[in-house]
Amino acid sequence: MRSGFLCFSLCVLAIITPRDLHGQSSAPAAGGPASVDPDNAFYALPLEGFFLGEKRGKPKRLNVYLVRRAGVWAGGLGTATIDGKAVWNTALMPVDASKLVVRDGHLSGTADVTLVPDPWIPADQKVRHATLSLDVAIKPARNAQELASLIGTWSSTVEGDATELKNCGLAPKTDGKVQGGLGAVGEPADLSDTSYDLAIYNLVPGNAKENFSRRRALSIGIKDGKAVSARFGQMDLRSRAYDYQPLDVPENMTFDGNQFKGAMTFDGDTLDGERASFTIQVEGYRVSGWLVGTWSGKYATEDGKDHEISGYFRGDAHKGAVISNVVKDDRPWFSDVEGFKKIAPGQHPRLFFSKADVPELQRRAATPEGRRIINRLRELLNGSDGESMPTLFNPAKAAYEKGGFKYKPGAYSISHGAGFGFLYQLTGDKKYAELAKQCVDKGLASQRNFDDRYAWVAPGGELRAGPSIAWTAVAYDLCYDAWDDDYRQKIAQAIQNYSDTKGGEWNNAEGITLRTMILQTKQGPGSNHYGAVIGGCGLAVLAIQGDPGTDRELISKYIETGEREVIRNLSAGWGDGGYYSEGWGASTVGTQGAFLCYVQALKNVLGHDYANVERTNLNYLTMVPRCLMILGSPAVIPYRSNMGSTYGSENFYRERDGFSHGGHFCENFGALGDKYKPGLLWIYNHEVQPDRSTDEFDTLSGYPHRCMMALLNWPTFSNIAEKNPAEVMPLATRDHLYEYFVCRNRFEDKQDIVTTVLIKQPDGTKPRDVMVWGLGERINFGEPRRGAAVTQYSAASDGSALIATEGWAIAVDYSKASGADGLVVNVGSNIKPIKATAKMRVQSVKLGDATINILTLCSDGKHPDATVSGETLVIGGQVVAFKDGKLSLAKFAGK
Repeated sequence: MRSGFLCFSLCVLAIITPRDLHGQSSAPAAGGPASVDPDNAFYALPLEGFFLGEKRGKPKRLNVYLVRRAGVWAGGLGTATIDGKAVWNTALMPVDASKLVVRDGHLSGTADVTLVPDPWIPADQKVRHATLSLDVAIKPARNAQELASLIGTWSSTVEGDATELKNCGLAPKTDGKVQGGLGAVGEPADLSDTSYDLAIYNLVPGNAKENFSRRRALSIGIKDGKAVSARFGQMDLRSRAYDYQPLDVPENMTFDGNQFKGAMTFDGDTLDGERASFTIQVEGYRVSGWLVGTWSGKYATEDGKDHEISGYFRGDAHKGAVISNVVKDDRPWFSDVEGFKKIAPGQHPRLFFSKADVPELQRRAATPEGRRIINRLRELLNGSDGESMPTLFNPAKAAYEKGGFKYKPGAYSISHGAGFGFLYQLTGDKKYAELAKQCVDKGLASQRNFDDRYAWVAPGGELRAGPSIAWTAVAYDLCYDAWDDDYRQKIAQAIQNYSDTKGGEWNNAEGITLRTMILQTKQGPGSNHYGAVIGGCGLAVLAIQGDPGTDRELISKYIETGEREVIRNLSAGWGDGGYYSEGWGASTVGTQGAFLCYVQALKNVLGHDYANVERTNLNYLTMVPRCLMILGSPAVIPYRSNMGSTYGSENFYRERDGFSHGGHFCENFGALGDKYKPGLLWIYNHEVQPDRSTDEFDTLSGYPHRCMMALLNWPTFSNIAEKNPAEVMPLATRDHLYEYFVCRNRFEDKQDIVTTVLIKQPDGTKPRDVMVWGLGERINFGEPRRGAAVTQYSAASDGSALIATEGWAIAVDYSKASGADGLVVNVGSNIKPIKATAKMRVQSVKLGDATINILTLCSDGKHPDATVSGETLVIGGQVVAFKDGKLSLAKFAGK
């Protein structure tokens, strides 16, 4: 789809391009004949030294790209990059080349460059204009291996005060030499099937400290030169688009392959949490795969007033109009709890249980299992009996200190107040509420958690601030009736007005507030931070909703926003089949200790049950990762991640004693649909804690709140018995967001086999191969076509599945028809040499023009041979066919 070139023979012409909205390179395509018509060409002009300073030892440059068709300039833009990295900012700079002249093998004249601010640079966010003068000779290529070159000089004049410009990395006047290139531009860009994905800068109004929050994503699908779809989405700190919502297709948009324009109408939130209606006119042009231009229009607020707005956008063109091929999904995200009664102001406890539930909790606490949980709670509170304040406090004064503090049971934590508050609820003894108050006061006075990143004062970024506020709010909820009115209002207002000037990632002060965390969350759901932030803040505002001393209108706005963020996390960070954008390990940072507890509280406080619904997003968030575990000691999983080793490993479920690496059962049971709880209990009993005599009910971590969650959520207290997971969910599952497939043959013993496939792999994911684990073997069985559209998916009741994309296909067969316990057939992958073992063997066979890779797993060591029979492949009693890019199995149970 992309015309143009980038592969010039001169090294200076390795002009690296910016990244598009989805992290893919938007470089013009390589190619083009040696002889190029200058009146139908793609011009690349690197202006070395346009910006002040150096990057990697090179002068900072502005790369100017121009498209000329039939002797007329069709478009132009500038990028500020070297080696793919921004040297000034990440915006695309519109270039008006209408005054440039091409005559007699020469390019000369002036061009206007609009220096557009991105959300960070320049700091004053002013738009500036540079007048660019060019005097460049067009040199024909010397041979077929070269492209025509552009050799000459340039100079620029930038408007504005010299000192002000210098502060922005610009100079009033600059000049230098040009050594660029000329490539064939070809025919006008194909508009038969295209998606225009735009980042609209500075769109969203409201009070915000950082402008990245003002961006939004706009996507337009084009077929045969007409708009056929439109979507409006959010953008996170990393410029990733998410949570696209469909819009009415714009009727009057025009596209000619070079320029495009038209009006768009949509609704959205302001940065103050208000709803607004936007109508904007976009007008821009396309240069290779880039899109650049302006937008202008107005937005109307809830008071009916119109406000004029305007700005710039950057974007990318991608092959394939984004038109959903899935029936619109109107299924509700939550169900209403039957018989739910609205929580009254001052009614506490409310987050996880009510006063009416206390007798049942007391009954549970008196059982042998309950006594074990409560004894563990007491141990975590003070190292012994829970009758006094902890004596072990982390002396750290800031996050990330390397002071060598060693954790022991009883060390002070952010959930100590909640732990003592729970004892108050169970016993009615106000001495525990007083101990909770002392713990809360310690936190407000800057005492840090035993993991020093968590703290009320100067937390280690929003990621740690959310949970720190949350568990303070839980203490407030549990002790409300025991604390005096003045103290209750003090804590409620401290939560509502939370503001910290010292905390931040790696102690870089960020100015963390409850308001910004809820209304202007830095990271989107593609980051593990998101769930911790929205979950922690969500718990906090639910705790104080409607209470004396709080701003009811403000808190209601926060709660409405929080529920929208829950859906975004479940639909744009997680998919419907249990995969997470950053992979395993990082995923639990965003679920444990805050997000899932928040989802549980929404059921109790608002009567919104996100678990007992038809949608699988929330339930598979828990069930799919647990169902990856292979029985053994310890239980292990086929681990994928695009994050570092500190986030987890294949032995992740041994890492259960931290804040985010902990509570995967005691918390998750509370945010899981009733039908799935018996299956998760089976996994815990058989794969995590098979020795019932030493069962700690998932309270290994040093956080007292996990004991409360265990007593509240453990299924056996509600007479729920375990069931084999195969009885509660399919053995083969698909995540449509990431095209992540899990195929498991059974839940039984160490001979279980799990095959996983990830096609829409986020950047940095490792490994990318098909992973086949079972019978003690761990095999990487070739990489699928990354990002390709799935053209075939059929799943069988025994966990077998057939999957295909363009140029790649796989069949997973657990039927044993072949004579193997597991048979995996792969077409289209380069399989690295795999050394055979007694239980595992790989064969490769030619079937027509296709190479068929065959993996067999056999517990008895008797591997079937593969033989070609006509147009099929016979493997034992199984017959495999490959036709039209898809595999089929003669013996396949179907759906």
